[in-house]
Amino acid sequence: MLGQEISDFGHIISNDQLSVVHVDLPKGKKIAPHDHKGQDIFFSVVKGQVKATLNGSEEHTLSPGTLLRFDGEVFIGIEALVDSEFFVYLINL
Repeated sequence: MLGQEISDFGHIISNDQLSVVHVDLPKGKKIAPHDHKGQDIFFSVVKGQVKATLNGSEEHTLSPGTLLRFDGEVFIGIEALVDSEFFVYLINL
């Protein structure tokens, strides 16, 4: 088999170069602000809409088709505005 379909949630890939996290977040649920030092972060919504708050002040409302990139030194907090699903790609520096 040349390809592998992955539909699980949680940490779905983790190696020396990167980690990929697949998250299912119900409306109103929040992920507390946290950082990912030593990594470059790419955040992509595949379903729904979330509010990402960087360092407690910069807000991004994300929906499918938008990719948010930020340095892992930045603190990110997430709130699902509707039932949402997203991927977080953490590239090790």
